[in-house]
Amino acid sequence: MIDDADALTVRDLLEIGVLGDAGVLAGHRGLDVEVADVRLAADLTAVEACSAGDLVILTGQQPYLVEVALRRAYSADVRAVVLVRPVSATYHPPSAATLSFANRLGVPLLQTSAEDPLLVADALRTAVRRPEVAAARLLNAVTARLGRSRPDPRSVITILSGELHVTCAVISADGTAIEGVAPPGLPAELLMGSVATTVELAEGVAVAVPVETDRTGHVHLWLVAHARGRNKRWAETVLQISQVASWALGNWVAAERLETERRARSRGSLLTELLASGDDVPPLLVQQAVLAGWRLDGWHTGVYVVPTPPVPGVHDPGHTERLRVELSRRGLHGQLVEGAEGWSFWLTNDSEPPQSQHRELTAKLAAALGSSRWVAGIGRPHPGAAGVGRTLAEAREAAAMTGSAKVVHIDELGVRRLLSMAAETPALVEQATRLLEPLVGVEDGQLLRTLAVYLDEESVTSSAAVRLKVHRNTVSQRISRAEQLLGVSLLNPDERLAVHLACRAARASDEG
Repeated sequence: MIDDADALTVRDLLEIGVLGDAGVLAGHRGLDVEVADVRLAADLTAVEACSAGDLVILTGQQPYLVEVALRRAYSADVRAVVLVRPVSATYHPPSAATLSFANRLGVPLLQTSAEDPLLVADALRTAVRRPEVAAARLLNAVTARLGRSRPDPRSVITILSGELHVTCAVISADGTAIEGVAPPGLPAELLMGSVATTVELAEGVAVAVPVETDRTGHVHLWLVAHARGRNKRWAETVLQISQVASWALGNWVAAERLETERRARSRGSLLTELLASGDDVPPLLVQQAVLAGWRLDGWHTGVYVVPTPPVPGVHDPGHTERLRVELSRRGLHGQLVEGAEGWSFWLTNDSEPPQSQHRELTAKLAAALGSSRWVAGIGRPHPGAAGVGRTLAEAREAAAMTGSAKVVHIDELGVRRLLSMAAETPALVEQATRLLEPLVGVEDGQLLRTLAVYLDEESVTSSAAVRLKVHRNTVSQRISRAEQLLGVSLLNPDERLAVHLACRAARASDEG
């Protein structure tokens, strides 16, 4: 359990780092006793003056003084003896007999390195007698270092680890450590909350502080510090200082997001100008594209990815990065640019790619999109700067007519493309309205939607049922009723084509 006592034990002083690089030479079984005060002792008189609860720092180098201090510790309930090893002077470590003596008595014998024992004593006494002052000093030190550095995850972790002697990590809500190492045994539910939390681990405690929260209160990013000790006051100190560090990290996240969005808008505007220029791309635009790292020579094959149905949040940088990663995993390395409704992506080859390439590209794109709600269209390869606009225009057209497919190439549209072009004819729209009028409003529009999906799926009842998320018998019943209301038979090729054109025209009219 987390120790509710305010007093620090010898073990706590070691684990919170107030003793620097101190190590335990002997007397391990006495580490869990509480320390009430800290005293310096340079001679026999000073050692004899020590009382119960004291931690003694020996500044004298006489070997006999260590044994005297150990005897005094045992008889007067002194908590521990600390030997200060000078950095630049001669030092004689305690003998094996002295270490054995400390083990028999159960008195911790510690050793640390320092040039000035007074500094060691001051740090220990402040931690023991005035912990609020020690916490304030740590807070000032961390704040000062954060102010002098760029508060990115790596810098923040380095500062906290150095000042607090804790293990830190910046962790996403799914448990992924984006910087640092997550403490072993960290409960998954700790990252499901929305407020700073302290939890006990097998070794010490973990403090989790929110770094970045969305409008709904969901935390996307956490700063987690793993402290080895279990002292309650120290855990609270780590929590308070971690909160200050989390604010600095939050500012970094906000700045990075603004910069990411700025770059995305800049690239999006550049692509919009490139597409609008058609076959005559001005030299200044070519220069800007080259400076953006875009290759305009060669043969370009465009891809347009769009969510279906349209959903808010297309501009979430996380979506863009996830799509980029999935494309890269399939060997698709090209330019990816966010747009108002989806993502434009194109690959560039030195020479015109073979006709068979689009099948391989279709398969890789389908794998990259996986089970997401995104669909994609692929354009034909086109050369030069103007070719980027041409292939992306075809890709956007193909993406608009994917139907039940995940990825569609412009050359695979066939009759779908012809139907779409015909459906935009004003006269056809007027005739379509008249033909489909008996179905308008029937069953809250489900009858007309079922008919349109059924025809898009080439009159395959099971495929239509999957898209509509209903039983195939429901589809069959709705189609029979639609035929009765319209007075047509979908078994007749001419009537089926006419109804399909009418549905496409009605859809085009509604979308327009």
